[in-house]
Amino acid sequence: MNDVDQKPASPARSLDKAPPTPMAPAQQRSTEPSRPTRSVGARMTVGPGIKLKGEVSDCDTLVVEGTVEATLKSEILEVAEGGTYTGTATVTDAEIHGKFEGELTVTGVLQIRSTGHVTGTVKYGRIEVESGGEIAGTVTREESSAQSSKMPENRPLTAPRQTAQPTSQAG
Repeated sequence: MNDVDQKPASPARSLDKAPPTPMAPAQQRSTEPSRPTRSVGARMTVGPGIKLKGEVSDCDTLVVEGTVEATLKSEILEVAEGGTYTGTATVTDAEIHGKFEGELTVTGVLQIRSTGHVTGTVKYGRIEVESGGEIAGTVTREESSAQSSKMPENRPLTAPRQTAQPTSQAG
């Protein structure tokens, strides 16, 4: 019985110490691909060589490494280098390393990386295009996001020029 009493004590101590180490890397892996400030719920990855066609629903994050031809409403769309998305997507944020063709509406930030190619009808709240990234088609700023961020950017730039000219002429 002494052996039985000693065995549970040793494994219990090692189990208490062991779980934090394996859990920490798993937590880091799940937050690194997505934005750390946003919790990721339902996540689907279409791997390389896989083709998906249809409507994607109830998916918070779609990662495209293969080929997707679909309609999507989601929080995050990530098209990896080598991945292709064709169709319609309405998302909060998108990061394009591969190809997107179709109708893309991004209410938050659209990031087109250096290997990314976006063609079609694009509406965005904010856009970031790295050197080498391409965007073509009808590109417009989303009205709700545009007014809040566009007006502060444009007004301070034009106001000093207008004020500076009359002051120079008057003096």
